[in-house]
Formats: sequence, structure tokens, C-alpha cells
Amino acid sequence: MTAQPSIVERTGPGERPLLRTEKRADGVAVVTLDDANAMHNTFTPELGHQLTAALDALENDAAVVAVVIRSGKKDSFFVGANIDFVRTIRFAKDAEDASLEVGRRFARMTNGAKPVVACVHGPALGGGFELALACTATVASDDPKTVLGLPEVKLGLMPAANGLIRVAERAGLRVALDVGLTGRNLRPRRALALGLVDEVVAPSIVLEASVALAKRLTKKRVVRMRSPRVRAEALLFEKNPIGRAVFFRRARAAALAKTRGHYPAVMRMLDVLEKYAASGFAAAAKEESRLFGELVVSETAHRLIDLFFAQTAIKKDTHGDAHPVERIAVLGAGLMGAGIAAVSVKNGIAVRMKDKDDAALGRGLAYVHGALRGDARALALLSTTTDYSGMRHADLVVEAVFEDLDLKRRIVRDIEKIVKPTCVIASNTSSLPIARIAEAAARPEMVVGMHYFSPVPKMPLLEVVRAKATDPRAVATAVAAGRRQGKTVIVVNDGAGFYTTRILAPYLNEAAHLLSEGLPVDAIDHAMVEWGFPVGPLQLLDEVGIDVAAHVNGIMQGAFGERMRAPAAFAKLEADHRSGKKNGRGFYLHARTKGAARRVDETVYGVLAVKPRAGARAKYQDEEIHLRASLVLVNEALRCLDEGILASPRDGDIGAVFGIGFPAFRGGPFRYVDVLGPTEVLRRTRSLEQRLGARFEPASLLVEMARRGKRFYA
Repeated sequence: MTAQPSIVERTGPGERPLLRTEKRADGVAVVTLDDANAMHNTFTPELGHQLTAALDALENDAAVVAVVIRSGKKDSFFVGANIDFVRTIRFAKDAEDASLEVGRRFARMTNGAKPVVACVHGPALGGGFELALACTATVASDDPKTVLGLPEVKLGLMPAANGLIRVAERAGLRVALDVGLTGRNLRPRRALALGLVDEVVAPSIVLEASVALAKRLTKKRVVRMRSPRVRAEALLFEKNPIGRAVFFRRARAAALAKTRGHYPAVMRMLDVLEKYAASGFAAAAKEESRLFGELVVSETAHRLIDLFFAQTAIKKDTHGDAHPVERIAVLGAGLMGAGIAAVSVKNGIAVRMKDKDDAALGRGLAYVHGALRGDARALALLSTTTDYSGMRHADLVVEAVFEDLDLKRRIVRDIEKIVKPTCVIASNTSSLPIARIAEAAARPEMVVGMHYFSPVPKMPLLEVVRAKATDPRAVATAVAAGRRQGKTVIVVNDGAGFYTTRILAPYLNEAAHLLSEGLPVDAIDHAMVEWGFPVGPLQLLDEVGIDVAAHVNGIMQGAFGERMRAPAAFAKLEADHRSGKKNGRGFYLHARTKGAARRVDETVYGVLAVKPRAGARAKYQDEEIHLRASLVLVNEALRCLDEGILASPRDGDIGAVFGIGFPAFRGGPFRYVDVLGPTEVLRRTRSLEQRLGARFEPASLLVEMARRGKRFYA
């Protein structure tokens, strides 16, 4: 039917309209959320006021029998709270009151006399998902862009409008834990199976289906029957105090083991769900608002929100005009090459992957197939070869072979004879200067670095490296290709190790020094995981390859001298043929049964002629490990900024967090210096220099920042 353009808008003085209401001839009113000044709809107090006013007017309008809420954005429903608004909140009570107010507004939709249907196309995240859950029913499109979820934990926060509790009501505590604690997105059909949406239809008919459901609900209200699984869970955990206590005790232990207590939002969500299981919806909703208020003003939330804004800003950085990239050639089908191929075809870029023989290509294809979970559409974009055939029309070539300068030079010379003059040639090197790789090239201006991180499909960062001779358009092309592959991209200037490898090298070396002094392997790794890294430095060496790390360290030492020198005893590891996980010989035993705890290979101490210290792990020992390993990394990061390798502290923090796993809740090396204060960081670094020598000589930038009382961020 043709919609009647009767528009209901209630705005206060000075408020701009954030929604419009159209009343159809069939009695269904369609409320369209549309902030004209933003790419996505987000929840603000202004939108809350206007939505409540519109729904109140429709509730009292006898000509309206039902309401549909949709988005005016082409491919986006509603992506939660406005983070700019959240960032302005300074007091926990203000955040608590805001949460209570949004909860009350959403409850009016749930309890209103007229059915309200959410018409979801595109992302419905955070408050957007909570809005949909508060409606009488939800219809979602089956478009790939449509996802639903509660990602607040990634910002150090928790859902604030009762969405987590509603998930628990419908799908049970286990699902609520998974959705809330991981922040993972749900595809529409998965949400349908869980009872979190009511219909899934094609995008072209999502509005019509929503209207039809709204009209049916005027005659028969939706009745949601909990699944047998959810009913069984309720008996075990909601109605049974003993079962409930066991369930939450185990959940807390698992969460603490994973977060090490650094992400309080995880525990606070468990508090809310336990309150719901024991005392019901209203008590849990009140507890949720109080705890949300505490989280908003927490240091963890501040650091994670800082990173969110940094990521948002970096996506807007312009690097000039880029050549369009529709075809990529990947040279090397190992883990890196196959990973690059996987993220490319997944995002619609055709790939021609080369390796020396069919066996190597077969292994690469198997990896891509697994990474894409058999996605036939994406796999159809991938072809393979053992020579350079099919690469003539490539827009971008990425070589992903071993870190050997002569080999990389030869590949660049060979490939530029084949490809078109506008083709950008990228080296996926982690340490070799791009200028040296490009020395023998006929078109050195088209050579750039694209440093991916392993495993490529999972690691979010791409470090694009610009040499002095690199054409700005080649840099822009590499950045555009990386963003299309789904990567967060930082651009750094050329130099041995660039940024991420350069700060990682002294960190790994310091772990080696600590081990040489007799600290046990597991004590070092445990301490740095407790500090916030995802894995310890010695486990990381096993994963990367001790031989690879030694090769890279040789390059770093050649460029930067003694401060990058690893302990002399570590040459014995190579002599003992210890390469780490790939040959089963490293710091840890790698042949272990599934689920068994990781155990140190005690024979490594004999190889290094080290006698590990006996006795329980002491607090002072952990503090010594934290201090030395973190500050040697931070100090090198400051050198990179001072020398112009980095464009900004923001890029340095993004690179460290998303490239090498620097603890996100600490914000990155530069935020860490700001939080501690440059004077305190300088004092600690000077103390280490006096005890341990020149590798802890403070960066000149740190000395200057402390002298002038400056910070990296306003």
C-alpha cells in the first residue's frame, strides 16, 4: 500500500530531527531512524527523547494499530551507543542514570499495548541489538551485511539497556555468556535458531515482511517458547541454587584465566547474569546500570575507547590516489602467502598464487580452503601456478618468501619484467629495509613493503612500509588493498625492522637475557601473560621459529648495534637444531595430548648451560620481568617516533596493540608512558641502565619529554 506522508516529529528547542514517522493506510506506522549527519545511527539522549515521543504519540493514535522501526541508512540498522557521548561522561552516577533511562525507554516498547517490530537490515550492534530485543518481534534480512551482537566488552564496557538479560531470557545463560563475554557477532539465521529474531527474509522484502508480521501481531501476540535446552538450563541454573553456584563459579574461573583480571567488564557481566538467575529481570537490570556506570569511568574503558577512536581515525587517513586493485599475484604459498591469498579472495580480489611445485601449492590451497571454511564463492577467485603465467595483468604483487635479501631482489627483478608499469610490487618482509630490496629494481618507485602478521586471517594489522624512493601512489595502492582485505593499516617509513619488528626484537632479547640469568622459561612467560600479553615471549619464539628469530635478530644487530644483541648462549639453540614448534624442538614440548598443559622442555636449560632458579615464583621476580621486558620495548618505540619511522604516537599504539599483542587495556606504548608519566618512565629506565647496561639507555625523546613535562596525547 502507498504510505501516507503524515509525519510525527517531536523535537525540543534546537534539536534536529533524527527520525521520521510515516503512517500507512493499513494502520501500521513506520518509524525510520536516520541521523543525517552520521554514517550510522547511534543512540544519544536526543534520539532517545525523539523515539520515545514518537512512540508515545503513536500509542495514543487510534488510527495506528502497530509500529515498525527501521533505519534510513542503506546498509546499516543501528550500531549502539554514541561513543563520543559515552566519552564525555565523567561520573559513574551519570552513566548509571543514562543506562536506567535507556532501559526504561526500551521497556515501554516491550510493554506497550501496540506491537512494535524491528526491521533489521545491516549491523544491529550493541544498543541496536538491544533495541531489537526490546521490540515485540524482529525481522532480519539475510544479507551478509546483517549481523547482530553485543560488542561492548571490546570497549571495556557492558550492555546497558538490558539486552544481555533479554538474551538470557530467550536463549539461556550459556548463550548470553558467549554473546556478551566474547562480543562475537551473530548471523541472522543463527540468531533465528536461538530465538533472538523471529523471521529472516531476503533484503528486498524485509520491510514488507516486518509490516505483515506487525499486522499479524495485532491479532495474536508473539508467544516464545523456550527450547528444551533452555528450559533444562533454567531448571539447573535459575531454579537450583546449588547448580547456579557451580555454573557461575566455573564461568568466573574460566573468565579469570582468560582475562587475568585485566578486563573488569567480563566479571561485571557475570555479576548481572547471576543476579538475573537468582533474582529475576528487574533486579538484574538495576544491577546492570550500577555496574555500567562503574565501567564507563574505569581506566580500562578509557584506554580501549582511545584505541577505538584511533582505529576509526586511521581508517580515514588519506595517502593520495591509489591504483585500483582487482587482481593480486602472491609469490609463495606458505603460511604467509596462503594467508594473504585467503584474506584477498574473501574480500572479492582475484588471486594468482605461485610456488615452486604442486606439492607446495597443494599445502597452500588446503590452508586457504580451511581459512575460508570452504566458501566456494571466494575460492573461485583463486588460481595457482608454478611459474609466472597469468600475472601479466596483476595490479599488485606480494612476495612472501624467506627473509633472504638476494632472493627477494631476484624476485622483484623477475616479476617487474612481466607485470605492467603501474603494478605495485610489495615485499612481505618483517625486517629487511625496502630500499635495499628495491636497489636492483628497474622501477624502485613501485616497490613498497607490506608486512602482514601471522596468522594472516586472524591478525588485524598491516604495516605498509614506504622507502624514500617509493611513489606516493604505490603507498596509497598498498593501503587501499590492505583496507579492502579487512586490515587496520599503519604506514611507516623504511628502516631495519620498520616499527613492529624493531620494538619486538629487544622485548624477545630481554626474555632471553632473563632466561640466561636463571629465570625459568615458564616464569618469564607467565609473568608477561599476567602483564597482559596474549602469549609469553619464549612461547612466541617457539611459534615464530627460533631460527627465524635468530636470522632477524642478526639483521637488527647489524643495523642498531649492541643494544639488539641476544645473549651469546642463544647461539647454542641453533647448534642444537632447535627451531621451535615447526620441528618440535624449542623451549616447550610440542608433542602433547589435546587439552594437556603446556610443559617446558627441561633439556633446554642444559643446552644453554643455565640452572633455573628453584622455588616458588616470587612477586619481586614477576615485577623484575614486567619492568625489564616492557620498558625495553617502550624505549625502542620512542626511538622509532623520534627517528621518523612512525608518523605519530597514535600509529605506534595501534601497531603495538594489533601487531604484536601489546596489552590493549594499557593503550599502547605511548599511552602507557602518558599514564605512568614520562618522568617516572625515565626514572625506571635510568635505574635499569645503571644495573644492566647500555641496552636500557633512555631514548632521547623520553629524556626531552620528562624535562619539558610533556605528554604524547592532550
